[in-house]
Amino acid sequence: MAREPESLVLELLREMRGDIAGVQAQMCDLAGKFDALRGDMDEWRETIASARGFSVHANVRSKKLEDEVADLRRRVEKLEKAQ
Repeated sequence: MAREPESLVLELLREMRGDIAGVQAQMCDLAGKFDALRGDMDEWRETIASARGFSVHANVRSKKLEDEVADLRRRVEKLEKAQ
């Protein structure tokens, strides 16, 4: 029995199937990269929030110490004047 020639449509569909499989593999790879990037961004967001919190705490602490030093200076000046 003679073999019939391969259908051009079937050949094109097979090629398309292979191309689609390649694109799907690339998309899966990109999705993994986006997930990793999202995780890195979340870590940076937490780091920035922590740094901002430390900075605010340091500023508040510094202001409190400045106020205490100013109060002590006033008290020392008052004691020196009293003598």
